Amino acid sequence: MFPPVRVGPQVLSDGALVQDRASKDGALVGANGHCSYQEMVYRGNVFSMVLPASSSTIAAGNIAGASAAQSTQFALANPVASGKLLVLLRFRLGYISATMTGAGPIFHGTLNAVPTLAASGTIKNNVMGAGANSVALGWVSAGGAALTGGPAPAIFIPTNFASTATQPASPYLVSTDDLVDGSIIIPPGYGWLPLWQNGGTYTAALFGCSITWEEIPV
Repeated sequence: MFPPVRVGPQVLSDGALVQDRASKDGALVGANGHCSYQEMVYRGNVFSMVLPASSSTIAAGNIAGASAAQSTQFALANPVASGKLLVLLRFRLGYISATMTGAGPIFHGTLNAVPTLAASGTIKNNVMGAGANSVALGWVSAGGAALTGGPAPAIFIPTNFASTATQPASPYLVSTDDLVDGSIIIPPGYGWLPLWQNGGTYTAALFGCSITWEEIPV
């Protein structure tokens, strides 16, 4: 006789005894249930936010070394009383056009407080047309908006892509998919944003980007 297997997630304290876990269709959930993110997406815990295209050069608030409350095009924060952790899964970036003199990596940046500016980003559950609402706050502005109440951002770690100080002679495709895979977690009261290199100019630097994360109880 096979031992019983529990369907669904178990919220347990450290040291508790657990049963094996199965998905709703009876598959045993181990390191991954089906595809890498399928089980967490199926449970309605994964969300995404996108900036389809910027309309001006990279805003000051998305450049390393920015001061507080600078104009910002893309940022995500976790409210103090959310009761959730935001576990970053993927950051994607695509350049539309750019002439760069700020060569070097683009960084994952941190905010040590939640801006007071009303959220402007549309956050969608990765279960299309369904799923729970996100607890997160997002700011998306094609031209940039002053991130009122936002602290000065700080560099955390580099993404897996960079910009050069040269203009390519012909169009080409570059992989700009940073598989964060849970290595960055935003706790309540903190935020995240991409940061370009300080000290450069970004003439007509137009881009689009997205961030995808899972929300789990604290």
